[in-house]
Order: sequence, then structure tokens, then C-alpha cells
Amino acid sequence: MKGKPIWAAIAALLFFATGAQAQYVTNGTAAQLSCNCYRLTLPQVDQFGSVWNENMISLDQPFDFTFDVFLGTDNGGADGIAFVLQPISTSIGVGGGGLGYQGIDPSVSIEIDTYQNGSNGDPQYDHVAIMANGNSDHNSPQNLAGPISALPLNLNIEDGQEHLLRISWNPVGQILRVYIDGFLRLEYTGDIVTQIFGNDPMVFWGFTGSTGGLYSAQRFCLSILPGMEVTVSQICAGDSVMVLDSSYSALGSIAQWQWDFGNGQTSMAEDPGFVTFPDPGQFYIVQSIVDAAGCDAMDSTLLVVLPNPVAAFTAVDACDGDPVIFTDQSTAQTGNINSWHWDFGAGSDPSPIRNPSLLFPHSGPFDVQLTVTTAQGCSGQVTQQVNVNPLPQAMLDQSSAGAIATFQALTGPDETAQWFLGDTIISEASFQLTFPDSGWHSITLVITTQFGCTDTLIHDFHIDAVSEFLAPNVFTPDGDNVNDRFEPYTYAVNEANLHIFNRWGRPVFSFEGPLATGAPWGWDGTVNDGAEAAAGTYYFMLDLTGADGAHFNQRGTVTLLR
Repeated sequence: MKGKPIWAAIAALLFFATGAQAQYVTNGTAAQLSCNCYRLTLPQVDQFGSVWNENMISLDQPFDFTFDVFLGTDNGGADGIAFVLQPISTSIGVGGGGLGYQGIDPSVSIEIDTYQNGSNGDPQYDHVAIMANGNSDHNSPQNLAGPISALPLNLNIEDGQEHLLRISWNPVGQILRVYIDGFLRLEYTGDIVTQIFGNDPMVFWGFTGSTGGLYSAQRFCLSILPGMEVTVSQICAGDSVMVLDSSYSALGSIAQWQWDFGNGQTSMAEDPGFVTFPDPGQFYIVQSIVDAAGCDAMDSTLLVVLPNPVAAFTAVDACDGDPVIFTDQSTAQTGNINSWHWDFGAGSDPSPIRNPSLLFPHSGPFDVQLTVTTAQGCSGQVTQQVNVNPLPQAMLDQSSAGAIATFQALTGPDETAQWFLGDTIISEASFQLTFPDSGWHSITLVITTQFGCTDTLIHDFHIDAVSEFLAPNVFTPDGDNVNDRFEPYTYAVNEANLHIFNRWGRPVFSFEGPLATGAPWGWDGTVNDGAEAAAGTYYFMLDLTGADGAHFNQRGTVTLLR
């Protein structure tokens, strides 16, 4: 039997080879209650009981014994019990405050004392100690370890509950350990074979117990411990748990196993292995065992199978060059979703963001997979197609004749055109415009597909209009920004030469050079040194070069008024 002490297997072989029912010898008030449980004392005064295994064990070999012990239900009860190793006999023990082991010499006793004898140095709580040679006085050199409270979290072990007592011996390290309810309570290191048993390793083992003026019902059971090793207590629907057996019987090996997993599945295997739970819910895994002595035991554990979250998301189709925005719509029946994993394909890196956005490398349909996981580790997954639509290509035909320009958008099926010329917006595929001036102009064409994807083209073109000009005959440079300059109006004129003379023929202003759009170039009413010219009549000479190459000149007068 895996994981079981060798002494238990040897004892079981001896038991069944002889067919004897007296593998354990009872004395005093002790009695066998069931196939694996023995009473030590009744809840009466002046009781004494001892139970000894009739087969000696060797302390040259390790042992690891496990028992269920019951110390009663009365916080003021007495006196306690002891696990004893001794080489003398299977019919010894005494009553009174010595817990039945007092005077057994040589011996090693592990006492669980529930009555405080001040003369023995007992603490004021239920305690455990390792004592030598039948001496129960904690003030003596025979006190090997302790005393310490029997329970780590409660000073009273007479609580009406069975407690797990485990005692192990390691002859290599010469370490004796005592555990109660899984907690290490005492540890003693020493050569007990040499120092206590005179180099003779062969000893009997058993339990003693007693009551005096106060009393408790006291018993122990040779543990038949169903051992369910279920890897976890909570899984997600569709997952599996590993179910193994680690059952133990002090009476020998386990002969039969019966498993009921609560989901319609059963097994009679020792180790069922992986068991899958496809549906959520609460399932009790029940294990029943029967040992070689015919004693049975049962245990169960609750397995919670959580529902998986439902993964869902929305995504708005995008145009090539624009990111696709994803919105998580997943839900969880149990727990909260705290992890998102997006797999976009197309060579893109995955994302852990709940609501990511992604710029795909090109247009096309893409299968996007979202996996969501709750804080409890349950996952759901969904795959959905998103579309990245291709962009159109903006193209146009344009021609001009004089001041008139013709435009034609080259659109494909289900495509629309929109033109932007300054503040003017035109929503026709083709149209004509008349321009008021020669020169370079720019127009923007935006092509839009049925999916809202766009492409933009900026087109520069030239208008060759007929040059014109008009010179005013009066101006008023008074600073009111109205007719403040003598600046002939020009249309499709590239260069100008303007010279202003007073009535005596002296020059007062000159301008020569190209005309920049929007830049002032005429006479502002000041003479060459910056002083204001006097009101009156002045003479001008104007030479112009048109955008179409024409040349114009004019001579005349202009009146300056202030």
C-alpha cells in the first residue's frame, strides 16, 4: 500500500495469518467498541483502562502511527490518556492521576493530560508532554519534552470532538514527533533505545487512560482514514481534477474503493486519475473504503465547478489606414472578468487591453479571437470576423480655356466625389468654374466609397485670363483704410512700374517689380523722405505686364485729397 508504514502491513499480515481477534489486548475498563475503536474509561470515577498491541515492534525501524482520540465533553473532566512504548507486558497500567502509565519503567509515554495536578507541575490547561519511565512529574528529569497546550488554538481538548493524534519515530535521526490535528506539538531528539530501553529496541505499544474523583469518557480509534487527494476544490466547467487515493488503515491495507463523483460518474479504482466535469454546479465527491479487516469508512469533499464567462465583442469596420476599435461585451455569471487576450492575426501582436484599437497592416477580412478569464481562472473564447475596407483612389481630369476651367472626377462604382475650392464645396462629379484672375489655383478632390473610406487629391492648375487694369483719378490717404492708396486695379497683371511726379515734375514715389497677390504696391501719399505730400494734383506714369504677356502703359493725373 503506497505511503503506508511498513509496521502496519506487517501487523496486518500477522492478524490475518492467525485469524486472531485479540491483536489488541484490553485491561481494566478498556473495551473494544468497533472493529477499530477502543474505550479506555467510562465517564465514571476511579476508572483505569489500557489497550496494547500484542505484537512488539522494533525501534530500529521507523513508525508513523495515526489515531483518533476522544477526551470527553467536560472542561473540568479528568484525567487524560497516554500513548506508551514499553517492553514489559500487555497487561499493565494503573489508575489515578498517572493517566494509567505511572510507574511503567522503562517506558516512553506521550500524555494528553486534561487535569491540572499542581504537585506534578501541570500547567493550567490541557497539555501534551513526552515523559520517560512512568514518571508524570514535569519537574523531574524524566520530562523529555513539553508540557505544551494540546491544541494550538484552544486550551481545552475536552470539546466533544475527535482529534487526530499522529506519532512518528525516525531511528536514523533519533527524533520522536507528536502532531495533533496536523500541528506539530512536540519533538524530542535522543537515543531512547540506549538511554531508556537498555539497547533493546523491541517494545509493545498501546494506550492507557484513567479517571479519579473527576472523570471523562475517553477512547481512541485505530485510524481508518479515507484519503481523497483532490488537487483543487474549485474548477471551471470542462476542466478536470486529479483524484488519487491516500487512504490509511492502522489495521492493514485497503481492500476496496468506491468513488462517486456526483456527476453520474463512478469508479472502483484505487486512483481514478483525471475526472472531467463538463457542467457547472456543486458536486460532492464521495469516497468509501473497506480495509483488510473489514472496517469501512467514508469521506466526501465538495467540488465547486464554476461557469465559464461568455466572451463577446463588437468592432466597427474601418478603412485601410484607420484603427479598428474593439469593445468588449463579455459577461460572467460568477466572479469578475479580469483578463483579456486579443489575437488579431495578420502578424499583429496580441493585446491584454479590455477595449483595444488596432491599425491593421492592410485591408481585408480578419478573424479576431478574444479570450476572457475571470479572477477564478475560468475562460471563455469567441472568434469574429472584422473588415478593413480598401481606400479609393482619387483621380480627376481638368482642362481650362481662358478663365473657364472644367473638372471631372474619375469615380468607381458606389463612389462619390466632393470638391473643395476655398470656402466653396461642390458635390458633383463634373462641373465648370469661371475664375476672375489668371494664375495658379488649387482644388481638393475627396472620393468616398460606400463604406465611408476616402482618398484626397490636391490638384494645382493655372488660369490664363486676359489682362486688364483701371487707374483711379483720386485718393484720400487719411488712415481710414478706405481709398488710402493710389493703387491701380489690375487683373491678370504680373509686373508694374509706377512713377509719381508733383506739378513741377519732381518725382515723389516709384514702384518697380512683380505684383504679389494681396501685397500693397501703390502710392500711399508720402514723398520719398516719408513726409506727407500736400493735397493737390499729381502726375503718374504706369507701365504694366500682363499674365498673358501683354504690355500696357498709361499717363495721367491723380488728385490727392486730405
